[in-house]
Amino acid sequence: MIKKRETSKQNLDIDTFINGSSSEEKHLEIKDPKAPRKYKNHTLPMNEYEYDLLKSLAEKYGQTHSGIIRYALKALNEK
Repeated sequence: MIKKRETSKQNLDIDTFINGSSSEEKHLEIKDPKAPRKYKNHTLPMNEYEYDLLKSLAEKYGQTHSGIIRYALKALNEK
């Protein structure tokens, strides 16, 4: 048997609702740069030139391919 949904009776002030979406309080949480890497994965299509460049940089600096990409992201963020 299907149960009919009961609507909740909320007394919301319309102005409070509208202004709440653009309130000045921003909830910025500080993110840990050394947190486990389980948040997102990203597949990056590359052509042969780009892959060879990534491979040579990884060998030159003794890093993994992902490590080189992470280093480049951090370096570009600092600029």
